[in-house]
Amino acid sequence: MTVLVVDNGSPYVKDIALCLDNLGQVYDLRKYDEKFLLSNYQKIILSGRRKNKKEINSINSKVIKTCFNNEIPVLGICYGAEIIALTFGGSLHRTDLIQGVNRINIEKPTKLLGKSQCDVYESHSYAISHLPENFMCVASSATSKHEIICHESKRIFGTQFHPEKSGECGIELISNFVNL
Repeated sequence: MTVLVVDNGSPYVKDIALCLDNLGQVYDLRKYDEKFLLSNYQKIILSGRRKNKKEINSINSKVIKTCFNNEIPVLGICYGAEIIALTFGGSLHRTDLIQGVNRINIEKPTKLLGKSQCDVYESHSYAISHLPENFMCVASSATSKHEIICHESKRIFGTQFHPEKSGECGIELISNFVNL
């Protein structure tokens, strides 16, 4: 099984690759604007980003819709979670820069984490305000209402935080995603 990591310009994309390397997971790392066939991959990870560009949003939304229609599991990290929410009709709000370690509380059972609390790394200045229809929040924190989101019936997940920078908890999350 090969995982596609879509590089949206995140400074942490190398950390995603390192996590996958440490898990022995086969993956391809492709920039968002490179040509790739989604049908060649069994799982998709959408990285965060540095710059807000319409082109990045458009390409990622197309990837998400294709995955939704073809039952390909998706994990959106930070911006990846935000574009998942926007693609399906959710909304975002601007925040002060949130950067550093933060404790999240897992409120509903999830296939991604088996813990009730987890310390995670965050770096963002936007957050999900309202979830789209058929999505639910499974984890929150003092700074973000929607730390982990998922679709109610599809294998589409988003994390407001960066699991690739979140130590043991993040490795568990990424491992559980690739092993779905």
